[in-house]
Amino acid sequence: MTAVLVAIAVAAVAAVTAAVRRRRRPGDRPLVIDPFVLSEPWRRYVSAAQASQRRYTEIVRATPAGPLRTNMESVTRQVRHGVEECWLIARRGDELDAALSRLDSSSLRASMERTTDEATRASLQAQLDSAQRIRTTRDNTDQRLRLLNTRLGELLAQAAEVSVGTDATGELGSAVDDVVMQLESLRLAVDDVNNNTRPGSTGQASPPP
Repeated sequence: MTAVLVAIAVAAVAAVTAAVRRRRRPGDRPLVIDPFVLSEPWRRYVSAAQASQRRYTEIVRATPAGPLRTNMESVTRQVRHGVEECWLIARRGDELDAALSRLDSSSLRASMERTTDEATRASLQAQLDSAQRIRTTRDNTDQRLRLLNTRLGELLAQAAEVSVGTDATGELGSAVDDVVMQLESLRLAVDDVNNNTRPGSTGQASPPP
């Protein structure tokens, strides 16, 4: 029995790892990103990621043709992927904000104070609990996306040094890829939460890891 459980656990970890490591193929069409359809702070995060991407592109273009520029260009797809992940997470965060608006905790609490019917109070309390779970997830997503977005911007800013110094694009690419994988992991976690908070869902929201 133990061996069977271990095998199941290993298979589950492998499946999650494969999902997190999934990459778009070089020929795939880039996503259409429009930060202005989002509310704050999600709009700001996407705009900042796009600005970092533009700066990196400008640095690569200004680098003289040769092996260094070729190596820097090889990081471009990773950068694009990171911006796309930021966009997808921001959209999910915006949806969590919309879910919180629909639940309207203030109105629910006011209704709780006015009613004495136990069944009604139980229903209102369940909605308040759901709102709190969504709020926790939303705030955790906000914090993690802000940190990862800042980290991505810092790495791309270092590209200016790479373009005029020793070729450290291998280290740069590895660091960018690590941030992108963390963004992917966050996006998958928030996807699961959003699937449970859309109208008609009976699932419970839980904070992303």
